[in-house]
Amino acid sequence: MEDPWPGSIPPPSPALVHDEPQPAEVFDAAGQPVRVSGRGVLSADPVRLVVASHAPATIVEWAGPWPCDERWWDPGHHRRRARMQVITSTDAAHLLVLETNRWSIEATYD
Repeated sequence: MEDPWPGSIPPPSPALVHDEPQPAEVFDAAGQPVRVSGRGVLSADPVRLVVASHAPATIVEWAGPWPCDERWWDPGHHRRRARMQVITSTDAAHLLVLETNRWSIEATYD
């Protein structure tokens, strides 16, 4: 069996990949923004997802993060991101991405 590609997310694949990622915020139990360290570790367990046009949702399950360091050898195109899967209390399931300290919804699961 082969190891997964570094930075890849586990199955299943999302049903909808958004044309433009939807800006989002992820908070911990103390109301502080959740971040990912340089070693790929969350600053705290995520408990709330806020998306501009929706009411805040409680995160009931999550997996990740999966850090991805793309083109580290090319300063002009270097990109560092971390992905995380979440399920909310409204049964919505999303693939989130954190890049330059900003979360967004990259894709949504059925």
